[in-house]
Amino acid sequence: MGFQRAFLLLVLLCATVMVHGQPANISPRYQHFLRQHVKGDMTIQKCQGVMGYLKLTEPDSENCKMKNTFIKANSNQVRAICTGGGTPRENGLVESNNPFPVVICKHKCPKKTLCQHTHPRCEYEGSSSTRKVVIACEREWPVHYGDDILLV
Repeated sequence: MGFQRAFLLLVLLCATVMVHGQPANISPRYQHFLRQHVKGDMTIQKCQGVMGYLKLTEPDSENCKMKNTFIKANSNQVRAICTGGGTPRENGLVESNNPFPVVICKHKCPKKTLCQHTHPRCEYEGSSSTRKVVIACEREWPVHYGDDILLV
């Protein structure tokens, strides 16, 4: 019975991979991208709590991340940018054809030398707008938030 159960789990796992088609080496980067940049229910009021929970830092340091953008959409809507819903740009980036509502959380400190910049003393405030987003896609999966373009 144990062998049959293990075999069934293996078949289900393979079927899931075939249905979604996500390569195993891309999955961690995709999950990290979703965690850090895709939150359909994000609001400007949630910036402090979400940024504190995520403990985002600047690359290779413990300093508070100065800015983080959240796309107010679901993972399928964002993935669509990589599968025909975007226009290729330089450096392997893709610009969304359609705008997305976004929430931008910025560190409150106006100058790095005037306030504490390491966790857990990061303070954030949010703003919202509608923008086209620019992301990096790898084999049709979003893996990096590159930039955004404010629509006037």
